Amino acid sequence: MKINSFAAAKVNLALHVRGLKSNGYHELHSLVTFANIGDIIEVRTSNELKLTIEGPFADNVPKDTDNIVIKAAKFLLPDGKAHINLIKNLPVEAGLGGGSADAAATLRSLSKLWNIPIPKTPEVLGADVPICLLKETAIVQGIGEKITPVSIPSNLHIVLIKPNIGLSTAKVFNNLKNKHNEKMCTFKGTDSIEEFANYLNKLRNDLLQTSITIVPLLRDIINFLNVQKGNYYTQMSGSGTTCFGLFDDEVSAMRALSQAKIKFPNMWCKMVKLI
Repeated sequence: MKINSFAAAKVNLALHVRGLKSNGYHELHSLVTFANIGDIIEVRTSNELKLTIEGPFADNVPKDTDNIVIKAAKFLLPDGKAHINLIKNLPVEAGLGGGSADAAATLRSLSKLWNIPIPKTPEVLGADVPICLLKETAIVQGIGEKITPVSIPSNLHIVLIKPNIGLSTAKVFNNLKNKHNEKMCTFKGTDSIEEFANYLNKLRNDLLQTSITIVPLLRDIINFLNVQKGNYYTQMSGSGTTCFGLFDDEVSAMRALSQAKIKFPNMWCKMVKLI
Protein backbone atom coordinates (compact mmCIF):
# COMPACT_ATOMS: atom_id res chain seq x y z
CA MET A 1 0.00 0.00 0.00
CA LYS A 2 1.38 3.40 -1.01
CA ILE A 3 -0.11 6.80 -0.15
CA ASN A 4 1.04 10.03 -1.80
CA SER A 5 0.61 13.60 -0.60
CA PHE A 6 1.47 16.81 -2.42
CA ALA A 7 3.49 19.29 -0.34
CA ALA A 8 2.53 22.54 -2.06
CA ALA A 9 4.87 25.53 -1.94
CA LYS A 10 3.72 28.16 0.56
CA VAL A 11 3.91 31.77 -0.58
CA ASN A 12 3.78 34.62 1.92
CA LEU A 13 2.05 37.42 0.03
CA ALA A 14 2.75 39.56 3.10
CA LEU A 15 4.46 39.03 6.43
CA HIS A 16 4.19 41.55 9.26
CA VAL A 17 6.28 40.94 12.38
CA ARG A 18 4.21 42.06 15.36
CA GLY A 19 6.42 41.28 18.34
CA LEU A 20 8.68 38.87 20.19
CA LYS A 21 7.10 36.60 22.77
CA SER A 22 8.75 35.63 26.07
CA ASN A 23 9.24 32.06 24.81
CA GLY A 24 11.34 33.30 21.88
CA TYR A 25 8.65 32.87 19.22
CA HIS A 26 7.76 35.80 16.98
CA GLU A 27 4.20 37.08 16.77
CA LEU A 28 3.32 37.25 13.07
CA HIS A 29 0.49 38.52 10.88
CA SER A 30 0.66 37.08 7.38
CA LEU A 31 -1.33 36.51 4.20
CA VAL A 32 -0.44 33.03 2.98
CA THR A 33 -1.35 31.16 -0.18
CA PHE A 34 -0.11 28.11 -2.09
CA ALA A 35 1.20 27.33 -5.57
CA ASN A 36 0.82 24.28 -7.80
CA ILE A 37 4.47 23.35 -7.39
CA GLY A 38 5.92 21.41 -4.50
CA ASP A 39 7.48 18.30 -3.04
CA ILE A 40 5.86 14.87 -2.93
CA ILE A 41 5.67 12.56 0.05
CA GLU A 42 5.19 8.83 -0.61
CA VAL A 43 4.60 6.45 2.30
CA ARG A 44 4.25 2.69 2.36
CA THR A 45 4.27 -0.05 4.96
CA SER A 46 7.63 -1.18 6.29
CA ASN A 47 9.14 -3.05 9.24
CA GLU A 48 11.14 0.06 10.18
CA LEU A 49 10.93 3.85 9.99
CA LYS A 50 12.95 4.62 6.90
CA LEU A 51 13.51 7.80 4.87
CA THR A 52 14.70 7.99 1.27
CA ILE A 53 15.06 11.22 -0.69
CA GLU A 54 15.17 11.90 -4.42
CA GLY A 55 14.56 14.86 -6.71
CA PRO A 56 16.57 17.89 -7.87
CA PHE A 57 17.20 19.21 -4.34
CA ALA A 58 17.68 15.87 -2.57
CA ASP A 59 21.31 16.66 -1.69
CA ASN A 60 20.32 19.81 0.20
CA VAL A 61 18.30 18.22 3.00
CA PRO A 62 19.34 15.93 5.89
CA LYS A 63 18.73 12.25 5.39
CA ASP A 64 18.59 11.27 9.05
CA THR A 65 16.49 12.10 12.13
CA ASP A 66 17.24 15.82 11.64
CA ASN A 67 14.86 15.82 8.68
CA ILE A 68 11.49 17.31 9.63
CA VAL A 69 9.77 14.43 7.83
CA ILE A 70 11.12 11.98 10.42
CA LYS A 71 10.24 14.42 13.21
CA ALA A 72 6.67 14.57 11.88
CA ALA A 73 6.42 10.78 11.79
CA LYS A 74 7.66 10.47 15.40
CA PHE A 75 5.31 13.27 16.47
CA LEU A 76 2.39 11.36 15.02
CA LEU A 77 3.40 7.96 16.40
CA PRO A 78 6.72 7.67 18.29
CA ASP A 79 7.22 3.98 17.49
CA GLY A 80 5.51 4.01 14.09
CA LYS A 81 7.08 2.20 11.14
CA ALA A 82 6.90 3.19 7.48
CA HIS A 83 9.04 3.79 4.44
CA ILE A 84 8.83 7.50 3.61
CA ASN A 85 10.10 8.71 0.25
CA LEU A 86 10.53 12.47 -0.18
CA ILE A 87 10.71 13.81 -3.73
CA LYS A 88 12.40 17.16 -3.15
CA ASN A 89 11.38 19.54 -5.95
CA LEU A 90 11.57 22.80 -3.96
CA PRO A 91 14.83 24.57 -3.14
CA VAL A 92 15.73 24.86 0.54
CA GLU A 93 16.00 28.08 2.55
CA ALA A 94 13.76 29.65 -0.07
CA GLY A 95 10.92 31.08 2.02
CA LEU A 96 8.50 28.64 0.38
CA GLY A 97 7.80 26.57 3.48
CA GLY A 98 9.23 23.41 1.94
CA GLY A 99 10.10 21.74 5.24
CA SER A 100 6.76 22.63 6.83
CA ALA A 101 4.89 21.48 3.72
CA ASP A 102 6.81 18.19 3.82
CA ALA A 103 5.93 17.73 7.49
CA ALA A 104 2.26 18.44 6.82
CA ALA A 105 2.18 16.04 3.86
CA THR A 106 3.86 13.39 6.02
CA LEU A 107 1.22 13.82 8.72
CA ARG A 108 -1.57 13.54 6.14
CA SER A 109 -0.14 10.40 4.54
CA LEU A 110 0.88 8.58 7.70
CA SER A 111 -2.42 9.33 9.45
CA LYS A 112 -4.09 7.41 6.62
CA LEU A 113 -1.49 4.64 6.55
CA TRP A 114 -1.62 4.16 10.31
CA ASN A 115 -5.33 5.02 10.60
CA ILE A 116 -4.81 7.52 13.43
CA PRO A 117 -5.84 11.19 13.73
CA ILE A 118 -3.39 14.07 13.42
CA PRO A 119 -2.75 15.68 16.85
CA LYS A 120 -4.22 19.14 17.45
CA THR A 121 -0.85 20.84 18.05
CA PRO A 122 1.09 20.49 14.77
CA GLU A 123 2.67 23.92 15.38
CA VAL A 124 5.18 22.22 17.68
CA LEU A 125 6.84 20.98 14.49
CA GLY A 126 7.04 24.52 13.08
CA ALA A 127 4.92 27.65 12.85
CA ASP A 128 4.00 27.00 9.21
CA VAL A 129 2.87 23.39 9.64
CA PRO A 130 -0.77 24.20 10.59
CA ILE A 131 -1.36 26.37 7.50
CA CYS A 132 0.43 23.80 5.31
CA LEU A 133 -1.97 21.17 6.66
CA LEU A 134 -4.90 23.36 5.65
CA LYS A 135 -3.29 24.27 2.29
CA GLU A 136 -5.69 27.16 1.66
CA THR A 137 -5.26 30.92 1.30
CA ALA A 138 -5.59 32.41 4.76
CA ILE A 139 -4.66 35.12 7.21
CA VAL A 140 -2.25 33.59 9.73
CA GLN A 141 -1.59 35.15 13.13
CA GLY A 142 0.16 34.39 16.39
CA ILE A 143 2.91 31.82 15.99
CA GLY A 144 0.99 30.12 13.18
CA GLU A 145 -1.92 28.68 15.15
CA LYS A 146 -4.55 31.35 14.38
CA ILE A 147 -5.82 30.77 10.83
CA THR A 148 -8.65 32.55 9.01
CA PRO A 149 -9.30 31.35 5.43
CA VAL A 150 -10.00 34.09 2.88
CA SER A 151 -10.85 34.12 -0.81
CA ILE A 152 -8.67 35.71 -3.49
CA PRO A 153 -9.13 35.94 -7.28
CA SER A 154 -8.71 32.68 -9.18
CA ASN A 155 -6.31 31.97 -12.07
CA LEU A 156 -3.50 34.11 -10.66
CA HIS A 157 -0.09 33.32 -12.09
CA ILE A 158 3.11 33.87 -10.16
CA VAL A 159 6.73 34.02 -11.29
CA LEU A 160 9.17 32.73 -8.68
CA ILE A 161 12.87 33.65 -8.77
CA LYS A 162 15.38 32.30 -6.26
CA PRO A 163 19.13 32.96 -6.35
CA ASN A 164 21.56 30.17 -5.54
CA ILE A 165 21.84 31.52 -2.02
CA GLY A 166 19.64 30.44 0.84
CA LEU A 167 18.66 32.22 4.02
CA SER A 168 17.74 30.45 7.22
CA THR A 169 14.71 31.86 9.00
CA ALA A 170 16.71 32.03 12.24
CA LYS A 171 19.45 34.13 10.67
CA VAL A 172 17.02 36.66 9.25
CA PHE A 173 15.06 37.02 12.50
CA ASN A 174 18.28 37.29 14.51
CA ASN A 175 19.35 40.21 12.33
CA LEU A 176 15.93 41.90 12.34
CA LYS A 177 16.17 45.19 14.22
CA ASN A 178 12.50 46.13 14.48
CA LYS A 179 10.34 43.30 15.78
CA HIS A 180 7.30 45.39 16.73
CA ASN A 181 5.47 46.53 13.59
CA GLU A 182 1.92 47.41 12.61
CA LYS A 183 -0.49 44.60 11.80
CA MET A 184 -1.97 44.08 8.35
CA CYS A 185 -5.06 46.09 7.50
CA THR A 186 -8.35 44.18 7.56
CA PHE A 187 -9.04 41.84 4.65
CA LYS A 188 -12.20 39.74 4.29
CA GLY A 189 -11.40 38.36 0.85
CA THR A 190 -12.32 39.39 -2.68
CA ASP A 191 -12.77 37.97 -6.17
CA SER A 192 -11.82 41.29 -7.80
CA ILE A 193 -8.26 41.49 -9.13
CA GLU A 194 -8.31 45.29 -8.92
CA GLU A 195 -9.48 45.26 -5.31
CA PHE A 196 -6.97 42.54 -4.43
CA ALA A 197 -4.10 44.45 -6.05
CA ASN A 198 -5.03 47.60 -4.15
CA TYR A 199 -5.04 45.65 -0.90
CA LEU A 200 -1.73 43.92 -1.54
CA ASN A 201 0.04 47.19 -2.18
CA LYS A 202 -0.82 48.30 1.36
CA LEU A 203 1.10 45.33 2.74
CA ARG A 204 4.76 44.52 3.23
CA ASN A 205 7.25 41.86 4.26
CA ASP A 206 9.03 43.08 7.38
CA LEU A 207 11.90 40.67 6.67
CA LEU A 208 12.66 42.04 3.20
CA GLN A 209 15.15 44.78 4.05
CA THR A 210 17.05 42.57 6.48
CA SER A 211 17.25 39.83 3.84
CA ILE A 212 18.47 42.33 1.24
CA THR A 213 21.17 43.47 3.66
CA ILE A 214 22.41 39.89 3.90
CA VAL A 215 21.86 39.06 0.20
CA PRO A 216 22.00 42.34 -1.81
CA LEU A 217 21.19 40.43 -5.02
CA LEU A 218 17.57 40.27 -3.86
CA ARG A 219 17.20 43.97 -4.66
CA ASP A 220 18.09 43.28 -8.31
CA ILE A 221 15.42 40.56 -8.50
CA ILE A 222 12.78 42.80 -6.93
CA ASN A 223 13.65 45.64 -9.31
CA PHE A 224 13.50 43.27 -12.29
CA LEU A 225 10.05 41.96 -11.35
CA ASN A 226 8.70 45.45 -10.68
CA VAL A 227 9.14 46.51 -14.30
CA GLN A 228 7.66 43.42 -15.94
CA LYS A 229 4.53 44.08 -17.98
CA GLY A 230 1.40 42.71 -16.33
CA ASN A 231 2.97 42.41 -12.88
CA TYR A 232 0.84 44.11 -10.25
CA TYR A 233 2.58 43.01 -7.04
CA THR A 234 6.17 42.10 -6.18
CA GLN A 235 7.44 40.76 -2.88
CA MET A 236 9.77 38.29 -1.19
CA SER A 237 8.22 35.17 0.31
CA GLY A 238 8.81 34.48 3.99
CA SER A 239 12.40 35.04 5.05
CA GLY A 240 13.61 34.60 1.46
CA THR A 241 15.36 34.18 -0.75
CA THR A 242 12.56 33.54 -3.27
CA CYS A 243 11.05 36.71 -4.75
CA PHE A 244 7.89 36.72 -6.81
CA GLY A 245 5.69 38.74 -9.11
CA LEU A 246 1.91 38.27 -9.40
CA PHE A 247 0.26 38.37 -12.82
CA ASP A 248 -3.39 38.15 -13.79
CA ASP A 249 -2.74 36.54 -17.19
CA GLU A 250 -0.58 33.63 -18.28
CA VAL A 251 0.90 35.36 -21.33
CA SER A 252 2.43 38.16 -19.27
CA ALA A 253 3.71 35.68 -16.70
CA MET A 254 5.31 33.50 -19.37
CA ARG A 255 6.94 36.56 -20.94
CA ALA A 256 8.35 37.59 -17.57
CA LEU A 257 9.61 34.05 -16.96
CA SER A 258 11.44 34.07 -20.29
CA GLN A 259 13.06 37.39 -19.45
CA ALA A 260 13.98 36.14 -15.98
CA LYS A 261 15.80 33.12 -17.41
CA ILE A 262 17.80 35.44 -19.66
CA LYS A 263 18.52 37.97 -16.91
CA PHE A 264 19.27 35.38 -14.21
CA PRO A 265 20.42 32.23 -16.09
CA ASN A 266 21.82 30.52 -12.99
CA MET A 267 18.79 31.05 -10.77
CA TRP A 268 15.76 28.87 -10.06
CA CYS A 269 12.96 30.49 -12.07
CA LYS A 270 9.42 29.09 -12.32
CA MET A 271 6.01 30.24 -13.47
CA VAL A 272 3.18 28.58 -11.52
CA LYS A 273 -0.46 29.13 -10.60
CA LEU A 274 -1.84 29.83 -7.19
CA ILE A 275 -4.17 27.10 -5.93
